[in-house]
Amino acid sequence: MGKSSIRIGSYEIDDAHLSTPEAKGGDKVHIPCKSDPDLCMQLDAWDDHTSVPAVVDGRHSVLYKEKYDKQKDEWIMRLE
Repeated sequence: MGKSSIRIGSYEIDDAHLSTPEAKGGDKVHIPCKSDPDLCMQLDAWDDHTSVPAVVDGRHSVLYKEKYDKQKDEWIMRLE
């Protein structure tokens, strides 16, 4: 996984990780909750099928909430 920067609305995360293309299930973005606890609370409240417009490494993208990894304290988002 490589380090990525993500902007979702007014939230900016500089230590997210983008999964490698070979990873099972397609591209995923891992957002550590320590980066921005307020964003993590927002993500927790969003519906699983809600699309989230984002800028990932300078590219306009759409993210979908995949799951919360309690062990790593991070949200895993599907990148489309």
